[in-house]
Amino acid sequence: MKRIVFFLVLALSAISCKKYLEAKPDSSVTTPQTIGDLQALLDRSDYMNQKSPAFDEASADDYFLPQTGYNAVGENGRKAYVWQLDEYEWVNDWANAYVVVYNANVCLEEIEKIERTKKNAAEWDNVKGSALFFRAWTFLKLAWMYSKAYDPETAAQDEGIILRLGTDFNVPSVRASTGQTYEQIIRDLEAAVPLLPGLSTHVLRPSRAAAFALLARTYLSMRRYEQAYDYADQCLKIKNDLMDYNGISATASSPFQSFNKEVIFHADITSYTFTNISPSNARADTLLYRSYDNDDLRKQVFFTTTGGYQQFKGSYVSRTLASRPLFTGIATDEMMLVRAECRARAGDKENALADLNTLMKNRWKNTVVYRDITAENAEGALSIILKERRKELLFRGLRWMDIKRLNKEGRGIELKRNVNGQEYRLAPNSNRFALPLPADVVRITGVAQNPA
Repeated sequence: MKRIVFFLVLALSAISCKKYLEAKPDSSVTTPQTIGDLQALLDRSDYMNQKSPAFDEASADDYFLPQTGYNAVGENGRKAYVWQLDEYEWVNDWANAYVVVYNANVCLEEIEKIERTKKNAAEWDNVKGSALFFRAWTFLKLAWMYSKAYDPETAAQDEGIILRLGTDFNVPSVRASTGQTYEQIIRDLEAAVPLLPGLSTHVLRPSRAAAFALLARTYLSMRRYEQAYDYADQCLKIKNDLMDYNGISATASSPFQSFNKEVIFHADITSYTFTNISPSNARADTLLYRSYDNDDLRKQVFFTTTGGYQQFKGSYVSRTLASRPLFTGIATDEMMLVRAECRARAGDKENALADLNTLMKNRWKNTVVYRDITAENAEGALSIILKERRKELLFRGLRWMDIKRLNKEGRGIELKRNVNGQEYRLAPNSNRFALPLPADVVRITGVAQNPA
């Protein structure tokens, strides 16, 4: 059996740990050893929260690139835009994601070397629960990008992701099945739930509400809607705050504050591996923009007109940085839409629409009478909820997963791009929905590349 070194993770993790440990007075220390050390590693938000992958969002259909934007994104960005990025190497989303996994694994290994006592129980539990959450968070995002949509009939055979569960780089890297991948994510989150506080001291840290929400996301992407409902409901029982958009400035270039009252867990794309979706380059899909009612405040709060098209400005991150971060965390509006969708799928039309109308009343101009959304039956309610889900959650790193799961149900979502007079298409359930792994990872580890 050949020895495989997962060096990409090691390199970045060494940088991450080194920057923190250089501040320690004892230069001989090379590994975090105390609960405080481990918590500090997990609190490195520049690695753990702010490098969300962008490959999937850059491949999705909530935006298009005008010619100036297309010219600005570089060769990899242009190839990703038309689903033809087959060969790419460091630096990439895969590498950034496995830094989070590595740091989580460091904490999971080291915390077991520290005795849990009555005095340190809360801090000990928080480190272990948070590390499990971060690992599951990252595995789920990787699965959405690099694996096929979950299908119970083929999950045992479909290629999943590499499940790194420890820090030993001598352990060979192999791709687990999609089924094994999701089983591991669920195991980690179920183990994290009893260890985490209901709400964290800061939304950069995981919480029980966030773990419930991530379980809801996981089961939603598996199309196991009964479980997705249960966990979304448990999350909303802990936190269900909604912002009234009537109090949000429609003219502000950055309408929303970071860590606002809807945020359950904060993550964002600050460092773009693909600048396609940077608001500086991307323009909102024109048909999507036109679907907003004129009395829907999101039409003014989310968008600003630039060069005749709509630029997205509705991120739940204050734009204090030139990179214009996009929010990819978890918020109550998402969980309310998950619960509404699952209720509609279960035939509970009334409660599904009640959830939807609760959300929409907070998005509607208070100078006009809001009329509750109605539907003849549960299927009609589901159709409306899915449309509102897309309009509410655009540019949050969710659309690619939604396309994949909904196409497994036969919804026939085909993606199209037009570049220099040439049309590119991505057919429903195409192999291309499992995005290609970095070429250097395939070469070094010997794992199977996704088929074109």
